[in-house]
Amino acid sequence: MPLYLSKEEFVFTTTSTVQKSVRSSCLRFQHTTCVNKTEPEDGAITSKDTKKKKRVTFADHKGLSLTKVKIFSKFTDPIEIPANIQEMLSSKLTLSSTEEDKLVLDFTQPSSDYLLFRQNLEQNLVSLEHCVLKEKAFAGTVKVKNVSFEKSVMLRVTFDSWKSHTDVSCEYVKDTYPTSYSDTFSFEVSLPAEMWPNEQVEFAVCYKVSGNEYWDSNQGKNYRIGNEGNGGGNFPR
Repeated sequence: MPLYLSKEEFVFTTTSTVQKSVRSSCLRFQHTTCVNKTEPEDGAITSKDTKKKKRVTFADHKGLSLTKVKIFSKFTDPIEIPANIQEMLSSKLTLSSTEEDKLVLDFTQPSSDYLLFRQNLEQNLVSLEHCVLKEKAFAGTVKVKNVSFEKSVMLRVTFDSWKSHTDVSCEYVKDTYPTSYSDTFSFEVSLPAEMWPNEQVEFAVCYKVSGNEYWDSNQGKNYRIGNEGNGGGNFPR
């Protein structure tokens, strides 16, 4: 048997159902999404379940020292240094000592004053021309007046203030522009490995020709090589 409802009853029932459905839906959304959210004063959204931030604390904030000092006692056992290292250190010290006691020429180069050089050559027939220092030797040249074809030149050298001496022969050198007036001889003398600090090198030049000897001893003062300020005796004649 068919059932007929009035229009008012139909509308009321439908509206009540829709509002109940919407209210129920809204409550469920707020429960699942917004119930655990709180809004702080600055407007940022934070969660109650968020973990607390970690804080860094320094030692001095708690009254502790920032440094740790460890004191070592003196070595009681000697340190063993390898032999090659000891040798290297010894050579370094020797080198420094050698540099401090470096030899220097204690005279001006004779040929630096050409007029005086020619005057001495004319009077003495022999004159040291120039001298240079090498690492372990000194060398130079000697000019002699050409008196005769047969001639010889030598250096008389001492390393111990004339307690002893050595004669070193000079060698003839062919000049680039030879003249009949003079000849040139060269020499090179090795220096001793060790010299006392107060000792110096002294030498004079001897020219032998026609049975005679002619000496250039730097006007009786000898040519000296040594540390500045050291003294020395005159060449024994």
